[in-house]
Amino acid sequence: MSISLPPEPCPPVPRRSTVRVRDQQVVIECPPWCVTAHEDASDALLDDVVHESAPTALSVPSSSSDQERVLIVRLVQWPFADQESDRRVSLSLEIAEDSDVVQLDASLASSVAKGMEEHAARLRKLAEVVTS
Repeated sequence: MSISLPPEPCPPVPRRSTVRVRDQQVVIECPPWCVTAHEDASDALLDDVVHESAPTALSVPSSSSDQERVLIVRLVQWPFADQESDRRVSLSLEIAEDSDVVQLDASLASSVAKGMEEHAARLRKLAEVVTS
């Protein structure tokens, strides 16, 4: 008996984008997760160029609309920042739309995720009281 495995998927190919910096066109390489339309932006300096992933968010009921997006998270990177530490990929957390953004490193992101899991457990306990 032989088992046939599917071929390994090809690694994602980074895309190239042209950005306009000080009226000059500069070609940059975007990571596979970047969805930024660099061509539409006009950055004053090269270190203003930012890669952003598509956002992921939790939708919750709201009194002002059917659903409100909260805990909006996306990957971000400023690949040409002056400080090397600023060039690392980080997570951007926005509590609710139009709120201030907080940058998270891996450790802080894990801590926030743990807090969310604990909060979800408390929410489930409260739901049990409501349904009892």
